[in-house]
Amino acid sequence: MVRFERPTSVLAWALDLDCALAGLHRQAWDAVASDSPPGTLTPLHAPGRRSPHITLGRTRRAGAFADRRVPELLPAPPLSLRLTTLRSHDTRTGALEVLVPRS
Repeated sequence: MVRFERPTSVLAWALDLDCALAGLHRQAWDAVASDSPPGTLTPLHAPGRRSPHITLGRTRRAGAFADRRVPELLPAPPLSLRLTTLRSHDTRTGALEVLVPRS
């Protein structure tokens, strides 16, 4: 389990960055980078710099998940997952876009 504290508090499960996940992230990064103006992507999301995770909850309230029993109340994370939807969320505007794979 991971907790991020920045402008928002985030509760997340950390993922193991195996070769398959690293490759998927590289392909997604390359696709986004090829369609983005120079200097518009945050280097914190670049392959090798990002901490892969599944967000379980987030709030603008600072310290929302610190010093609480939330982590011990969560179930164990699943050992395998199935991707059902890929989406893009614009944190500035709140816009949500569901991305459809090429056929």
